[in-house]
Amino acid sequence: MNESKIYASYVESKLIGVQAEDVNQYVVRALKHVIQDVFAQLSATLIITLATSDAKMEKWFGNVVGNLASTWNSVSVQMLHVNHLPHVPGRKYCNLLLVESSAHRIYIFTYILIPSSSTQINEDNADSDDHEYYFIFLQTRDAQIPAELQQILDHCLNNFWLHCNVMVQTAQMEVLIYSYYPYTSQRCQSAQPQLVNRFDGQRMIHAPMFPHKLRQLHQCPLTVVVWNAPPFVELQWDDRAGQMDAIGFEATLIKQLARHLNCSLIWHNVTLETVATYQKNWGDERQPMSPLKLLIERHANLSVGNFRKTAGRNNMLTSPVAHYYAPLVATVAIKHFQFGQLTLLYFPFQSCVWLLLLVALILHGLIYMWRWRPIGLQVLELLLGVTLVRLPRSWLQRVIYAHWLYGSIPLRVVYQSLLFHFIRLQLFETLPYSFEQLLASNFRGMCSSNILSMLREMPQVAHNYESYISIPSPYDEVVLDALHQMGDGRYFAITGLDTAVAHLTATNRQRSYHILSQYINLQQVVIYMPKHTYFKELFNDMLRNLDASGCIDFWRRDAFAKYSRRTLQQRSLSQLQDDQQEHRQNEQLRQLIGIYSLMGTLYALSILVFCAELLCHRLTKRKMERRLL
Repeated sequence: MNESKIYASYVESKLIGVQAEDVNQYVVRALKHVIQDVFAQLSATLIITLATSDAKMEKWFGNVVGNLASTWNSVSVQMLHVNHLPHVPGRKYCNLLLVESSAHRIYIFTYILIPSSSTQINEDNADSDDHEYYFIFLQTRDAQIPAELQQILDHCLNNFWLHCNVMVQTAQMEVLIYSYYPYTSQRCQSAQPQLVNRFDGQRMIHAPMFPHKLRQLHQCPLTVVVWNAPPFVELQWDDRAGQMDAIGFEATLIKQLARHLNCSLIWHNVTLETVATYQKNWGDERQPMSPLKLLIERHANLSVGNFRKTAGRNNMLTSPVAHYYAPLVATVAIKHFQFGQLTLLYFPFQSCVWLLLLVALILHGLIYMWRWRPIGLQVLELLLGVTLVRLPRSWLQRVIYAHWLYGSIPLRVVYQSLLFHFIRLQLFETLPYSFEQLLASNFRGMCSSNILSMLREMPQVAHNYESYISIPSPYDEVVLDALHQMGDGRYFAITGLDTAVAHLTATNRQRSYHILSQYINLQQVVIYMPKHTYFKELFNDMLRNLDASGCIDFWRRDAFAKYSRRTLQQRSLSQLQDDQQEHRQNEQLRQLIGIYSLMGTLYALSILVFCAELLCHRLTKRKMERRLL
């Protein structure tokens, strides 16, 4: 780099009298090190912002930065002047800010903080989730350094600028780097300036320019918004600690992360239940805040309670990687697919067997109508197991009857055995595998209002939105209970897979319902946080490590198993025995109804055959009388 150009521009600006040239050269080397050895490793783009109220100082800043950036050929440089140029939109990831201040003016850095500033750094980076890098060179007198340094770091803290360093130059030709640690052993969420580095003329003394600030939180409290959604989060009062505590899958996960960070937790219970409720109360100070509003206004640090990831929430909040994938499935009562009484009669044999038997009877009937009309129905009697009153005289007819008799015996034995076996086993028709098949069969879906609001984005749901019913509760268990209360109504429930399995097992209904194998949707359950939170990258690393070790899957299975056992224990023994007895009685009653229906059908068929025989006998008798006359 040709540093003579910088000094030449400095001389042209007639600012040599401000400080010695060796001091300026010292500062230039420090800035050169920051640009080439720090920012060049982070991004291919650098945003340089100049903030000064002095025209000569601004010109000198511009010339210095221009010559510095000219040596950085592998990246693009964008230079901004506070309140001089129109706003340049776009995210600003790596930022170098040059700030000049004076005891006789308002702090120049305040121009960067106000919304009307042409830089608008906060607005440009508002939609990003990860942290940007800010390196601020504060050019001011030594007496003003503490106050202005505190002001800058307070702004960094309030806007979640975690990687925020301030470089100052003292009268003793020292280049010092200050930053802040938001959580220390003395204070929490504070921007106390701390010296983190210094320039020795060639390089910084400490290698990491932006130190790691969240290795531990020194027992500082984090506020967690919790939504009581067992088995993910289940709230309970801890008498020993005298405060609210939480158990469950996500509560265990958050407690593990808190132990790793060495922080305490404050559980904030959210009492609202539905999306429509807190949308109606939005902006009403008398109503409790929704979980989203608590995070947006930074009243809380994170939220748990089976919060599913959606595009709308992602625009307002940030989240680490998903720790649980919640498949939504359809649950339907099996009784809707039981065989009907008539269907059960022809179910033991396939259609081809019934067709061949019918063709044989028709051919036999046609032959007998042509040659032996009076005894044409005797073959049907043999097929049904009726004893013949008298044998025919013709040996040919006897051979035919023997063929029908010995051929019908195995058919009748197999048919009756299979029929009673099917009635005993309570077999069903082919169960559906997708919720589209249920909708095509005139079923209606039931789900919570929260799930329905998210399913509306699916084309399959949007086209048949009138086929869905919203249950005013956020809990899948309530939806399954509502499905059970519907009785014979043609409905199916849309809930989470694990929740459906756990609740049906706890209520001893797993044999009465069928969970479709095809997923309706696969949703991600995440931990939501405010934008630009400190903890996203940290939580990403911890969640990936816990997932790779199998801890998350173990906690999930353990939480759902404990929830099923607790739910089962909460039900009284007498109620459980009554349910089991009622289930057995209903099953026995269905079996008896099936047997009685079968016997009634067979008796009705025999009566019809008997009536047909009487009719044929009378017709035959009349014809014979006419012949005799």
